[in-house]
Amino acid sequence: MRKVRVGVLLFSFAGCGFCQSTIRSSAIPPLRSDLLSKWTTDQGLVQDFVTSLAQTPDGFLWVGTLNGLLRFDGVNFRSFTNVGPPEMQDDIRGLFPDETGGLWISTNTGLFQYQQGRFTHLSLQGKTRYEITLLAPGRNGGLWIYGGGKLAHTNGMRLEVKRLTFSVSPKAIAETSDGRLWIASGDSVHVLQDGGKVNAEYRLPNVQMLYCDHFGELYAGDGHHLFRFNGKRFQRVENPGLTNFVSIMVDRNHSLWMASGGLHGLSRKSGNLIETLTDRNGLASNDVRTLLEDRDGDIWIGTIAGLQRLHVGIFSTYTPLTAVTEGRSQPDSVFEQKNGGAIWEGTVENGIARFQNGDWSLFGRAEGLPPGQVRGFFENGDMPGVAVSDYGIFAWTGHRFRKLSSLPRGYISTPVRMGDGTVWFNVLHRGLFVMSGGRVRKMGTAEGLDGDDVSNLVLDPEGSLWVGTNKALYRWNHKRFLEIARTESAVLDVAWLPGALAIATFHGLLFHADDGKARLLTQENGLPGNTVLDVVADDEGNLWVATTTMIARFRKQQWQNYLAGHDAIMQPAVFNQTDGLKSRSVLPLNHVTAMRASDGRIWFATSHGLSVVDSRLAPEPPARASMDGVIVDEHQQPAMSLTVPPGRHRITLRYTGLTDVAPEQTRFRYRLQGWDRDWIEAGTSREVSYVGLPPGTYRFQVMAVNREGLGDSHPAALGFTLRPFFWQTSRFRALAVLLIAGVLVEVTRRRTRMRAERLNMRFQERVAERERIASQIHDTVIQDLTGATLKLELIGFQIMENPQYAQGSVEMLTTQMREMVTRSRHMVSNLHSTAMAQYSLIEILRHAEAEFRVAECPAFELSSEGEATHIHPLVRDEVYRICREALANAFRHSNATLITVRVHFLENAVCVQVSDNGRGISEEVRLQGRPGHFGLRGMATHAQRIGATLRITSAPEAGTTVMLRVPIRKIAWSCWWRKRA
Repeated sequence: MRKVRVGVLLFSFAGCGFCQSTIRSSAIPPLRSDLLSKWTTDQGLVQDFVTSLAQTPDGFLWVGTLNGLLRFDGVNFRSFTNVGPPEMQDDIRGLFPDETGGLWISTNTGLFQYQQGRFTHLSLQGKTRYEITLLAPGRNGGLWIYGGGKLAHTNGMRLEVKRLTFSVSPKAIAETSDGRLWIASGDSVHVLQDGGKVNAEYRLPNVQMLYCDHFGELYAGDGHHLFRFNGKRFQRVENPGLTNFVSIMVDRNHSLWMASGGLHGLSRKSGNLIETLTDRNGLASNDVRTLLEDRDGDIWIGTIAGLQRLHVGIFSTYTPLTAVTEGRSQPDSVFEQKNGGAIWEGTVENGIARFQNGDWSLFGRAEGLPPGQVRGFFENGDMPGVAVSDYGIFAWTGHRFRKLSSLPRGYISTPVRMGDGTVWFNVLHRGLFVMSGGRVRKMGTAEGLDGDDVSNLVLDPEGSLWVGTNKALYRWNHKRFLEIARTESAVLDVAWLPGALAIATFHGLLFHADDGKARLLTQENGLPGNTVLDVVADDEGNLWVATTTMIARFRKQQWQNYLAGHDAIMQPAVFNQTDGLKSRSVLPLNHVTAMRASDGRIWFATSHGLSVVDSRLAPEPPARASMDGVIVDEHQQPAMSLTVPPGRHRITLRYTGLTDVAPEQTRFRYRLQGWDRDWIEAGTSREVSYVGLPPGTYRFQVMAVNREGLGDSHPAALGFTLRPFFWQTSRFRALAVLLIAGVLVEVTRRRTRMRAERLNMRFQERVAERERIASQIHDTVIQDLTGATLKLELIGFQIMENPQYAQGSVEMLTTQMREMVTRSRHMVSNLHSTAMAQYSLIEILRHAEAEFRVAECPAFELSSEGEATHIHPLVRDEVYRICREALANAFRHSNATLITVRVHFLENAVCVQVSDNGRGISEEVRLQGRPGHFGLRGMATHAQRIGATLRITSAPEAGTTVMLRVPIRKIAWSCWWRKRA
């Protein structure tokens, strides 16, 4: 046996946002055991030379470089190229948080304050460009600067110059918690009270640096020696670490850190222990310029070759064999011995190791163990029994391990000892065996198993034996095996949960409830890999899972909701190197690579050592979402409310999650109020784009959850407004609606009016027709009947006096009555007459001449001018009636010798002139018509119906002229509206 004291201690699990474990050591972890991460330009830095570091209360890390300012959220670096002043792309000389949660930024042109996405340049006595040579944080987030020969202090957004009562060129400044200002002048340190008066002076040659820590201690240094003020004087710190330094820092554990700024890296002094880190231990460069302790205790290191972080993970990883042997042997099994509480590690080829009280004891060939794969341990007194692949089972005899006899040949694996002293083990493809009193017996189908392909043996918390095969899981009841659950593939491990079992298989993790309900969890449902090698339940009912590629944890509430069918997907917490793991994988197809120790800690045999985690750690702090910026058509905007001009835009919203633990596993969901109906799961994506949003006011909300599903209940939000074009405004739409409504009202009004006019015209037409009929009846039938009545009365007198003469009167009356019947027939025929559609206006006017001519006189002339225009038949009928009436009057009443009709076709009108050289009519008749006659009034009515102009000129013995002008377009539209109506 070789006993080795390895330089690895059990550390406290501080950092990563976790609370400290209830089981912890007071010792500070060795510096080189911390996880050292690195970021350079390959990971997003704009320049590898880091000049300053700061952390604001919101959790963001701010990085100053020679080429600009960056903000780091744990995953991405964000620059301020497009949203900040040009100085943010230049040399950043200092960064300090302010009292409002913002940031003070010192550049080569002056001092800036960053607050809520805006940069403000502070002027110094009216100057906007001034060089700052010194700066130091003051009380309550203020800042002291020295530049341009003036000492100033921030007061809100102003710089107030402080007058000094002595002449001095400051080399360093610092303010202590009691409000005193300390100024190093190169050979002394001056202490100033309010008003700038010197309160004390301490001789300290070549002092170039002053530093006040969080505990109120003041340090001074000349670059080679460090001094601490003890209340009376500056006392030299003996052996502080590096012999040359440019900056120092005291962390929360009172450890003193020193950055060399040259060739010696950095150092940490904890008590009397001094540790150093150089490029040989993983530093990016030995030239370290700045140090920062964040709110979780991690140490950030700014070098000239990149940014680094020292981090204490929740896992502790031990590699004892690589510390004492030249070769590298992979751990492949882990076991806790009840007798003594030691932790045992089995390897592939270098035997076994025991870890107890900080000591590693190694057992190998010298102790009787062959160089094979250790397939498991079992309780066997003071030393455990060991199964070594196809070599057999070995037991400790007091000085060395001896192989047990009478064992079957083959690949022995996963031995367990039950409470009755029997040892159970399986041999690959040969079945299950039990050893008792030196005798070995095979267990098989006779005892209830389904065959010889046994894949797993495990004892439950009560000490009962469970056996997994390629088809099912069984429990031994001391007589036979009872089938508990059927599986689709080999059972690789089993964990006992409150009210359920978790069964690891090649095809996923099978949950089997006590009531018989079962549900399989696969990669599609959130399992990190379908092949589950090990599964362990902790004291709180959480489930730790080891797959072929990673180690993860499901919270108790998660798997319970999944088993009950409430959730379709589980999101586990996945652990990686930043959590302290040297490797995330265990040796495939081994069944003892994970176990829960009696103290509640869980051990994993990973490919790079034994890793242990305390499962009783408090939940990780919830993640908090934060808006990171807005990009409108490739133009970056600050993360604040904005108004976007009209048009079609692409709006990209960037967001991030603030968490100190596994930020790369932070998941997001978002919604755009006013557009998205529900929350949208975004996974780990940190931006979303919207294209073609309609004008309006929107509010973007985003929520973040950490890898355990915990998040802030208040989402981060950003509002923006898309301005519409004027035709997209509600006012324009209202006016458009009113205009359309007005048009509809006006159209309806006009249509109603035209209908009324049409009905009125029809009424007038009927009245005119009735008047014409009345006039014709009056002029013909009534007169004939009146004449006939008088003759009948005369004949009545003649019959008595002169019968022969009366007979002649009767014959004459009969002839007149026949003529009257003939005229009545002509009148009825005229009532039914209408201009036929196939005739033009000229043709139907020729028909009118033939209708009224009864003798050779008067002469009739008809002529036309211009290109004949098509006239709507309804209009033509009205023109025909007017002209017919004029011709009738000329033929019947004018006693003219010549009647002329001239038709003149114009572009948009037709003019008709009917003239005669007869005796004419008086003015009174022209205006009012003859009593009992309706011809002239009927002509006027017809002209009004078609919108024509009718003018009649006449004088006694001077003839009569009728002028008719018909506007064709107006009448055509009138007829169209009449047709539509």
